[in-house]
Amino acid sequence: MINAAILKKLIYLASAATFCLLLVACSSQDNTAQVASSEGYCMPAHMASSLKTADVTLATANNSIQLTGRVVSNPEKYFRFIPLLDGVVSKVNFALGDYIQKGTVLLEIRSPELSSLNAELRTGQVQLKLAQRQLSAAKEMYADGVASERDLLEAQQDVEVAQLEIKKVQENLGIYGGSLERGVLLVRAPFSGYVLSKEVVSGQQIEAGEEPLFAITDLEEVWVMANIYAGSLSSVQQGMKVQVKASSYPDQVFEGEIDRLSNTFDSQERVLKARIRLKNRDLLLKPEMFVNVTVNLKKEVQKPTEERLLSLPSKAMIFTNSRHQVVVYRDSCHFDIVQLEPVYQTDDAIMIRDGLKEGDKVVTENHLLIYNQIQK
Repeated sequence: MINAAILKKLIYLASAATFCLLLVACSSQDNTAQVASSEGYCMPAHMASSLKTADVTLATANNSIQLTGRVVSNPEKYFRFIPLLDGVVSKVNFALGDYIQKGTVLLEIRSPELSSLNAELRTGQVQLKLAQRQLSAAKEMYADGVASERDLLEAQQDVEVAQLEIKKVQENLGIYGGSLERGVLLVRAPFSGYVLSKEVVSGQQIEAGEEPLFAITDLEEVWVMANIYAGSLSSVQQGMKVQVKASSYPDQVFEGEIDRLSNTFDSQERVLKARIRLKNRDLLLKPEMFVNVTVNLKKEVQKPTEERLLSLPSKAMIFTNSRHQVVVYRDSCHFDIVQLEPVYQTDDAIMIRDGLKEGDKVVTENHLLIYNQIQK
């Protein structure tokens, strides 16, 4: 039997242990943003003397949000030609960057696979001419009372059959991406636009299913795919007006609106994508160009009072393993790696709600070297 004194002591020790565990658990929850700290690493003196940091400051959230984005071609006006037959490109009628009118012949291709189709097409054309002549004769004979109505209907049917045969051959040619003339496949531009890529020259041997030989796009309207961080999801909505600016044209503003929000996060960038359609004035915006997007918040999602956020330089951010992280400087032998969740980002600054506090110092240069040392 355990006497009362010993039992009381055991209960006391168990309670104390439980209390300590709770304290540790709470402490770990309060520091969930901290990923790692430097242990046994001190910055060399030559690096410490040139270390550059920036203070985390308080900033006011306005009734607009700054997003980053990228210009992409409108997929509805983007055409890549992938050959579906083996052959030789006998003629190329364009150069990279050219403006192409709809219907322009871009390529001429010769292929043994076209021989049978060419024969079928020529046979069909001959049969159609013959059927049309017979129909004309049948109409005259029917008017003179020599031919019966049945003869006239049969002649009309022969014309329709010949037309259907030609249409069938032309549809088969359409699968290859062109029309057939003089035994040559002519590839035409499906719409007017600019040549974005060109991987073909005259005399080139081609194989079915190989890489696209060229791509054209209509730049009159482009899309901007804007990045929405998790902290801004509740504020950004479809239909909001935006202003888009590119660093290449600092005085030019492109007006548009968000016409679609994706329903899934980009696994690489950890952002939601917003699509913005833009009329590309003077064709200034080019595919793959990076832009800044200002979203004007609607009244129902504007803050009744100005929200105070924390601001730090964009160049302090390290994006790795799909995470946004910074190196926080304590002293030359103490650094912390802290994971952050941006509310929004501009060219120069990142806004966050938590994870750091005002006055914290983040490393802005050589932070990758320190980061790698801490992670060892």
